[in-house]
Amino acid sequence: MENALRTKPLEVKEQYEKQLRELQEAYGEAMLELRARKKLASLLGNEDEK
Repeated sequence: MENALRTKPLEVKEQYEKQLRELQEAYGEAMLELRARKKLASLLGNEDEK
């Protein structure tokens, strides 16, 4: 968005929706990794790594 006055509202909306999708994907991946680490810790008997 070089010039906010010239930017079309639909383009701005699309940019924010794309950014939101990317953030949601990153959040989902982080949650999966956290679950995997907790599961691994429980399988290895490391209950202190919650």
